[in-house]
Amino acid sequence: MSSSEEVAKADRILDGAAELFAAKPYHEVRLEDIAARAQVGKGTVYLYWVSKEDVYLAVIRRGFALMSARLERELPASATTWDAIRATVGAIVDFAFAHPGVYRIMRSGLLTPEDPELQRIRRGLTDRIERTLQAGVEAGELNDPWPALTTQYMLSFVRGAVLYPPPAMTAQSLTDHVMHVLRNGIASPSAGARA
Repeated sequence: MSSSEEVAKADRILDGAAELFAAKPYHEVRLEDIAARAQVGKGTVYLYWVSKEDVYLAVIRRGFALMSARLERELPASATTWDAIRATVGAIVDFAFAHPGVYRIMRSGLLTPEDPELQRIRRGLTDRIERTLQAGVEAGELNDPWPALTTQYMLSFVRGAVLYPPPAMTAQSLTDHVMHVLRNGIASPSAGARA
């Protein structure tokens, strides 16, 4: 079997696992179920991962890696800070709408924060967003005293909205609203700025 066929089989297993973990509580998903969903034998799953937790972590790692890769592909190199922020928010929102199961899986609370590979992938994503914000601060385009925290807000805005969407929310309306909040805040102009 070629390397590309091996990758395709592993992806098929992860796709099936993501569907199951998103639809059922973690403890109800068995490796046999994952194998059946991917149309492979249980032994084939063990060729790639040693346990259900390994499969679960692989699903989460892949989700973050896909989001990071998309962001790198779509982030305009010479854009203004606000164009770069819109591209970032759009990539996160589009990923969330294309892969809602990843967010449902993370909601379960079983995400293993001490997993070094997952943390490396997630850190790459957050570092990229933070660098964009920091560049905007340095260019005088943003007034953000804590870009690292704003980075976490951006990711959390999208995650929370996708997990608990208000009626009629679309990818475009979510992107537009996140941009509105980032760009304008929610204080009434007549209320004045308060710390």
